Amino acid sequence: MTKNTLLNIGIIICKFLRLFQIAVFVILTGVFVHLQISPSTYKNVDIDFKNNARGISIKKTSSYKIYVDGQVPEDSDVFTVNNIKTISLFFNFIKLSLILILSFLCLKEFQKVIESVKEIKTFQKRNVSSFRRIGKYLLIIFILVSYSSITFQQGGTSGFHISFELLILALLAYIMAEIFMEGNKLSEENKFTV
Repeated sequence: MTKNTLLNIGIIICKFLRLFQIAVFVILTGVFVHLQISPSTYKNVDIDFKNNARGISIKKTSSYKIYVDGQVPEDSDVFTVNNIKTISLFFNFIKLSLILILSFLCLKEFQKVIESVKEIKTFQKRNVSSFRRIGKYLLIIFILVSYSSITFQQGGTSGFHISFELLILALLAYIMAEIFMEGNKLSEENKFTV
């Protein structure tokens, strides 16, 4: 079973996705630092608040427009990247970084499980703990993506969104942990049966 092509493809995909997440994190950090140094570069970059996600969402967008030379600024002038308050920028950077780190750890644990199955060490306790960690990481990611808030110089938006996909994946991870735990018990009993 060590030459199983599907398992090898799964390992390669996990490694590729982890490298991709590292690249996204480096790019995100570069944009964050560049936004701190030169925010005027992003003056014409609007933020779109359309909600195309599945699930349940509650969203509130407010703007307290300040008259400039007797003119009311348009939303496209208020809700731009360079108008995001620094504290909001830090909050969202840390939140996105945590999501990337936790999804990286999920993939790492999943890759460990695939490698142990490839080595015919399927029902080991480490696989049980790997699936439990994956479930825990997915629940934390669920909590992080559930709340969103961006504060601008003259407005802001905040929302709460429940993504059922993450909850289902976390539940599946915990179910797999229990299945592997039962498999571990059976394999331990088989060792002592002659």
